[in-house]
Amino acid sequence: MTENSSSPANALITARGLGKHYGTFQALSGIDLDILKSEVTCLIGPSGSGKSTLLRCLNFLEAYDEGEVRIDGQLVGWQDGKASPRKPVSATKLREQRRQVGMVFQQFNLWPHMTAAQNVAEALVQVKGLSKAEARDKAILALARVNLRDKADNHPSALSGGQQQRVAIARAIAMEPRVVLFDEPTSALDPELVGEVLNVMRDLAADGMTMVVVTHEMGFAAHVANRVAFLDHGKLVACVPPDEIFRQDPADPRIRSFLQTYRERNVV
Repeated sequence: MTENSSSPANALITARGLGKHYGTFQALSGIDLDILKSEVTCLIGPSGSGKSTLLRCLNFLEAYDEGEVRIDGQLVGWQDGKASPRKPVSATKLREQRRQVGMVFQQFNLWPHMTAAQNVAEALVQVKGLSKAEARDKAILALARVNLRDKADNHPSALSGGQQQRVAIARAIAMEPRVVLFDEPTSALDPELVGEVLNVMRDLAADGMTMVVVTHEMGFAAHVANRVAFLDHGKLVACVPPDEIFRQDPADPRIRSFLQTYRERNVV
């Protein structure tokens, strides 16, 4: 961890001075964030504020340029030390680090030729080395957690968008990660299907799953999150309990302006 930085004892992931740029564009700047065990942290803010970039830096899907991300104290993506320029960890080491972190994307990314159970089981075989029988058993259990046990042998083409996203969630949790990252998991869904995915996420939160969620679902952030992180122009404006964000008149004018837009659309 960087000098003079500290984090709560129950922090699973810590980011300190995190920065990311694309050419001359600074996508993230000076992000300090703690992801606490068994809590839900929602990342909200205007489009282009850096939410998805921050999420992807947490498991090095995006290589951050400045600062650090640590999981249980272990530096993610880069070799520890003061070498300049930085040296990335080996591909094997990075795979080991990522096994601790599940990821659910906007798109479901399911194999169309595989059943729901096969989609969930594949990584258990390829990454964890389970037998096909063991992997299927674990896949069925994961599908049951997202209320899709009866769809185990259906192909994605026979599932609704909400069901496909629940299969993607089952695929992530079957790997038994320490934390699951959700990148706008309902944004590709028709409005009537959003609720079924959010209900599964509420159940996971109630079970104590550590979750980081990029979302435009303000109701979910207000009622399920333990803390809400508001980003604007690549900077972390606040990371506080949801009541401090969603009260009638939050202190920061950037947060007030953002929420007013959603209130006008009857989102909150």
